[in-house]
Amino acid sequence: MSKSGGVDAALFAALSEPNRLRIVRLLGAAPRPVGEIALALELRQPQVTKHLQTLERAGLVTMHPLGRRRIYSLERESFRRLAEWASTFRGVHPSEAVLDQYQAAIEVEQADARTDPQWASRRTLRLQRTVAARPTTVWRYWTDADLIRRWWSPEHFTAVECEAKAAPGGLLRIVMAEGDSTRHTAVGRYLALEKPRALSFELAPLGPDGKPLLSAVHRVRLAPQPRGTTISLTIKLGDATPAAAPAIAGLRPGWKQLLDKLARELAGGRPPPAS
Repeated sequence: MSKSGGVDAALFAALSEPNRLRIVRLLGAAPRPVGEIALALELRQPQVTKHLQTLERAGLVTMHPLGRRRIYSLERESFRRLAEWASTFRGVHPSEAVLDQYQAAIEVEQADARTDPQWASRRTLRLQRTVAARPTTVWRYWTDADLIRRWWSPEHFTAVECEAKAAPGGLLRIVMAEGDSTRHTAVGRYLALEKPRALSFELAPLGPDGKPLLSAVHRVRLAPQPRGTTISLTIKLGDATPAAAPAIAGLRPGWKQLLDKLARELAGGRPPPAS
């Protein structure tokens, strides 16, 4: 029989029928003969017998032949395994909380977009993160295409393409892919670079028509610290279409994940390849 993560799928098939589930609940209180089960559930005895046979084949009940009587009891070990399997789903995955927050943020942005055509230009995001690397190293992770691909993708995405010409007016293009290979492209350009302390760039996601959904200027400052570098990121939004609401709602959680990923990358001690 097929398995569902270590649990026999026949268990679920057997329990999916309402009367069989009623029988299980009844036997959970105490073992009972077929006739008593039929009487308690107001079912015909042949019908109960068929249900019990199905439950027995699934390993959920055991029949005890006691002379002319047949007493059924639960196979408790099967339910113990089922409970252990179900207990693996008790915890909350961090991504589930992010999804709830993201959905709420999208609703806010969509509501504002309906009432204020200039709503996006009122948005400024600020994030900060201290990482375990010197500014000269961190700088390269913002300006080298191969290094950008290591970290510039939120959870459940992969950076599959990157172009980065680190010069004023130089192209910055990043393509991210989801697990189902759906691709998302963001395109912009570097605006100013003050190695290794500060840089700014424009970057915007493209819509289905290949046009930017919004305009956004990103300013990055790298401040040296005794044990690393503090990255200060400011994102100032400009014009945006109503279709940009999900992208705008995802900026803060998305960039938080990006900076987390960059911090892990730099903490891993893997030196970047030489320029």
